[in-house]
Amino acid sequence: MRETTTAVLLAAGRGKRLRPHTDHTPKPLLPWQRRPTLDWILDSLQSAGVSRIVLVTGHLEAQVRAYAVSRMKSNTTQEIHCTVQPTLDGTAGAVSCALKDKPQWFNDDNFLVTATDYLIAPGFYPELLNFHQQHTADISISLKSVPESELGSRSSVAYHGDFEISEVVEKPAAGTAPSPYSANLIYILPAALIELVHEARPSVRGEKEIQSAVNAYLSNGGTAKGVLQATPDEWTPALLN
Repeated sequence: MRETTTAVLLAAGRGKRLRPHTDHTPKPLLPWQRRPTLDWILDSLQSAGVSRIVLVTGHLEAQVRAYAVSRMKSNTTQEIHCTVQPTLDGTAGAVSCALKDKPQWFNDDNFLVTATDYLIAPGFYPELLNFHQQHTADISISLKSVPESELGSRSSVAYHGDFEISEVVEKPAAGTAPSPYSANLIYILPAALIELVHEARPSVRGEKEIQSAVNAYLSNGGTAKGVLQATPDEWTPALLN
């Protein structure tokens, strides 16, 4: 059994797409059904047995830190540690901050990385972690089916067989996506990939992307499988109505 007990939550972004709502509230704390969206993510992770959380903060980090303290006071089964990403240099940069700040938490076989702007159903992470336990590939990737018109602003995966993934193609040019499936920013990664995260170099978009570390690992003989999950919604201002 490959248990996953540690997760890195990416919560540093400015949330420009959601301004003015994110001018005074960090994106992970925007309310859904009168609760911060981060509550739903942490509840689902708790159901999946994830007990150690590193929240990578940036924009309005004091609010996220205060939320973490409040959460731990009311819920003693998860330990939440906050670390600041000093420069918003991409998802691999964020994960690298978490790995350096809490290295002792990443001695297990694997850890989970997830964005924090998804509206997560209770069974989402348990489904993903159960999937990871059922196969022998090193990496598990949450997949969703999206219209071709959206792939250029998201990602696509090249795969063969039963979602055996050989590459994650971030923001492919129009008409070049290798499949209609997009990778959610939700990965279960092996400890063996840590050095590649630290070594990630900026992409053509100027960011250190976790996808580049994943692809480097796969090109060196690592393995990954994807699981098609119900597409998680993302927060929109309409949810306030």
